[in-house]
Amino acid sequence: MMEERIRLALLGWCLGDGFGSQTEGMEPERVEALGELAEVYSFEKEVPHCGIGSYVSDLPILFALSFLELERVDYDHLRSTYRRYIKEEPDFLEPLLEQALSNPMEKGERVFHLGRSVTSGILSALRSDSKMIAGKEAALTSANAIVREAADLYGQTLISLILREAETVDELFLLLMRSRTLDDELKSLIRGARNSEEVINPQAVNTLHLRPTLLAVFSALKHATTFEDGMIALAKGGGSARLRCALYGGLAGVLFDHLPESWIAELHVSSALDAMIKKQTLYRRETLTFEKIVDSLSNKLCDYEE
Repeated sequence: MMEERIRLALLGWCLGDGFGSQTEGMEPERVEALGELAEVYSFEKEVPHCGIGSYVSDLPILFALSFLELERVDYDHLRSTYRRYIKEEPDFLEPLLEQALSNPMEKGERVFHLGRSVTSGILSALRSDSKMIAGKEAALTSANAIVREAADLYGQTLISLILREAETVDELFLLLMRSRTLDDELKSLIRGARNSEEVINPQAVNTLHLRPTLLAVFSALKHATTFEDGMIALAKGGGSARLRCALYGGLAGVLFDHLPESWIAELHVSSALDAMIKKQTLYRRETLTFEKIVDSLSNKLCDYEE
């Protein structure tokens, strides 16, 4: 069912943000020293803010709300929405994000540019006129062609899973490698993930970079036997764990058709997202949870399925 797959993609993404929060910015050696990583609150004593959402889950949700408000993707409205979010002063904001929104000619290959790509993929799966949406939305913060290609790769991957064009990881990789629109370098990256012998987490020096992050995410899809397996393996890499785990979660939720209920219960919406949603909607007196937000979004988005 389309609505359920969209729900799994959005909630899996949010779970990645929350789960990765407990190792964000850490060296892998520090993560290993802290002990077993099994729940969203495994490292609560060392990381009091674990499980609280960040821009990683907030911006894709605001993207979806923007679409529902206007019944189309309006890039000026999106840019304005993202800037209003930054002014809410969230606790955990990528330092380069504000700069990139102010100067979208930034040409680095930073992975944070993919931070809204789950919504791009969902909208593209719903609407045949939205196939280029991922690259155009990524261009709001980046002038780098590879960033736009990578956003398109993620979008195509999510579309294939939501539309059930691929049922297994091997089918998914073969479909991507045969794509006529994907960049050859990114096809090579998929091939590398397919041939990998283990999850390839980025080294400390390139944990924020795009291509090592994508290799990690796709290698986790290759080797995970459950949703939780891949998430734990990626979180152990530290660094930009929030976004790396979110990129995985959006895909793995649909692929495995399962999300751990105990993890969902441990997620908390950020104060910034809570404030913005309550200013824009009728939820002013409600306690917002990711599950409630995602259930509402997935239901309303499906009204736009062609």
